[in-house]
Amino acid sequence: MWYVIRTEPGQEESVRRQVRGRLTERYSDDCKVLYRACKKRYLGAWHEETEMFLPGYVFLVAEDEDSGSGWMSLYEKSDERSENEGAFGNDGGLKGREMRPVEKTEAEFLKRITGGKDEIGMSYGVIRDGVLKISRGAMTGMEERVTKIDRHKRKGYIRVRLGDEVRMAEIGLEITEKTDSAGDLPGSEPEKSRVKDDLPRESL
Repeated sequence: MWYVIRTEPGQEESVRRQVRGRLTERYSDDCKVLYRACKKRYLGAWHEETEMFLPGYVFLVAEDEDSGSGWMSLYEKSDERSENEGAFGNDGGLKGREMRPVEKTEAEFLKRITGGKDEIGMSYGVIRDGVLKISRGAMTGMEERVTKIDRHKRKGYIRVRLGDEVRMAEIGLEITEKTDSAGDLPGSEPEKSRVKDDLPRESL
């Protein structure tokens, strides 16, 4: 089971260390800050780098429902205690932060694109007649999750549901080929996996 902990941007690794400090050998739980591979061009060449996938969010991965219930109980108690007695202290951890379960389908999606690790690798694909096909990489077979592509910056955008909110997140996505297309006709239904290509980000 996956849970999401909301924190201030820049505090993610501090929260991860605090929570990991509470892990026990009884369960195979983990606390993750997710990163994504991306490509940036400088010095006349493209370079692969790593950036945070969802700034301000930390993920607690519980082994099972019993372990997850224990974490939720500990989280609820942390708000009932004084600052000095909080279950996770007042410097990072869960006290004063939001913690909520991630829906099963969304947790499976995150598990799949990370491959059980803490980083989402690059994806590579083509666009033929306006339809995206990802041939290799983290997002293979999940084209329908991509809502927009910026080919020039070699990245795509996906929506991730975290509790009762939906966040737009960037992924590394390189399009190696694109065929000409007349685009959708006015009033026509979009095809499966058809995405917005190279539109201004404000249009999302």
